[in-house]
Amino acid sequence: MRSGDRFADRYVLKEVIGSGRGGDVWLAHDTVVGQDVALKPERADGESDTAVRRLLGEPRAMAKFRGHPHVVTLFDVVTGPRDGAGEGTEGGGRTYWFVMEHVPGGGLDGRPRVSPRRAARIGAQLADALAALHASGVVHCDVKPANIGLTRHGGAKLLDFGAAYRVGGTETITVNGPFSFTPDYAAPELARGNVPRPASDVFCLAATLHALVTGAPPRGGTPLEEAGTGDDGEEAARLRYWKAEQGVVEVDAAVGPLYPVLTAMLRRDPRQRPDAAEAGRLLEEIAGAGPKASRDSADTVTGRRRLRRPLVAAAVGIGAVLALGLVVVLPGHGDGDGGKAAPGPGRSGTQTRASDGERRALIGDPHTADVCALADPTALDGFGDGDVRVDVDYGNFDRCDVLVGIDDRTRIDVSVSLLQGAPPEGSKPSRTVGRVGILEEEAKSGECELLLTSGGGADGTLVGVRVNMGKGSVVGGRATLCTVADKAATSAAEVLNRGPVPRRSPAYPRTSLAWKDACGLLDTQALSAVPGLRADVPEVGIANWSCEWSSEVDDLDVEVSFFRDQPKSAQGDATATELSGYRTVVEPDAEGEACAVFVEYRRYSGQGAETAVEMVRLDVGGQRPADRLCTTATGLAASAAAELRAR
Repeated sequence: MRSGDRFADRYVLKEVIGSGRGGDVWLAHDTVVGQDVALKPERADGESDTAVRRLLGEPRAMAKFRGHPHVVTLFDVVTGPRDGAGEGTEGGGRTYWFVMEHVPGGGLDGRPRVSPRRAARIGAQLADALAALHASGVVHCDVKPANIGLTRHGGAKLLDFGAAYRVGGTETITVNGPFSFTPDYAAPELARGNVPRPASDVFCLAATLHALVTGAPPRGGTPLEEAGTGDDGEEAARLRYWKAEQGVVEVDAAVGPLYPVLTAMLRRDPRQRPDAAEAGRLLEEIAGAGPKASRDSADTVTGRRRLRRPLVAAAVGIGAVLALGLVVVLPGHGDGDGGKAAPGPGRSGTQTRASDGERRALIGDPHTADVCALADPTALDGFGDGDVRVDVDYGNFDRCDVLVGIDDRTRIDVSVSLLQGAPPEGSKPSRTVGRVGILEEEAKSGECELLLTSGGGADGTLVGVRVNMGKGSVVGGRATLCTVADKAATSAAEVLNRGPVPRRSPAYPRTSLAWKDACGLLDTQALSAVPGLRADVPEVGIANWSCEWSSEVDDLDVEVSFFRDQPKSAQGDATATELSGYRTVVEPDAEGEACAVFVEYRRYSGQGAETAVEMVRLDVGGQRPADRLCTTATGLAASAAAELRAR
């Protein structure tokens, strides 16, 4: 089999993305439904009915959970000759190809470490999947980082049922003998050869979360797969098996708030462990109401990225405009622009007082807040010999950028943004500047993010700082970017400690999109063009300047937002059109995974008298060909433009 071959008359092979017990796992394109899939081969241990029945146990188990959001979807099972054998080859045998959902990121083994809160969110999702398995009498038996994948939205998926066991049965669901496990993550009852039980999966999940945070399972030392070869490797392997059988657990203090939950899930006696549902509840409490992962596609042309908007789950769909974020004590001040802080989303009106002083919201109305007052370019002067300047005409209205020129070929981009939400429960800042706490946030590779919160993170997230390379590279890589982020965050915190964020002067003109509602540009009828989209449950940004919806169908997501930049041009794959009298540019991204449509609303004289444009931006991403994504995005943009014209 080679790249470009057509399999089963509908799947075009693209590339090998892994290997399994039956051979190479292929990424293929389904030409019938227009989506990428994974083709995983499996071969029966013999030609007997029993061997085939046991082999098909895995897809039958997976099919029971097709609708679960955290179990990889099985689409079909296709039979074919063994790889390299022709249809008529004598003795060629048969291979069963599992046609499965393609999770682009693959397994989590070998990935960078994640924060305890991020691990808790992943764990809560997996615990929900395990609870569903257990309710159906199935034990997974091999939960480990390699068997967990993340979708484009950051949702966790169980990837492999190759070791699954039917509770109460006399054999495994699958082909791997009595049962299978990985010693570094296995519960002691599994390692000793006892019958798997649901509590065994809870142990494996805890060991996996420990590895995601610390880089190693809670056995101490190096994971078995990295133990080496020869006598030393064999001795290490024996030690791992012995530790697994004895239930040896060494929980690293680096797991932070996860420590008590993981300790309970890793108890040697399976009867003393919480069940999957209870473990999920405990993990969800740790994950809290902190920032949720969302699609963060690169802005085309400039290469600068938009800042994710953390959203409180309880506040989805609510424009909490005047109750934003950071609230601190300002003794001696009465009510001002911000007024007294209203109760945050999901909180009662009674709040714990940090002191006897009055609490006062430091942001106030975001329509009038000067976000660029938090982005002081002089704080970053020492990072390069090039120009350091504030870009006031880029991105949404909740954002201000500082461009740090290192030299003619190198630039660091710093984005300071208002965020809607609250810090995760139990989170603590890495340091404080006056009354403002600074928390480290998870970031993509090559980026650094910080969150600013009040008084140790108790009253809400106010400001996010993201730093990434605008162009070129710097000595020190991410460490240098995090140093820049720390300087920018410190400068913003000093502004906040002086009092409420200053108001814009002059204010946005009344004709500006800043005074409009982006979420109202797409109604239920318009959104119905995207299959599976939950139109009634958007993720709403600050001041309704953005809204995002997601669908489980083809992993589609839709975002409408306001956007500022220089006028767009139809270069490369971009095309220009007109929607309801508005000049419009359609831009597919370079990877073909998303499409952005920019509807030009209002031109104005921007910074340095350069022409700038306020636009409505429509982004559609998902597992569909780029041309289909652009068709969907253009249709939604047409609806938004028509609504904008009617207002």
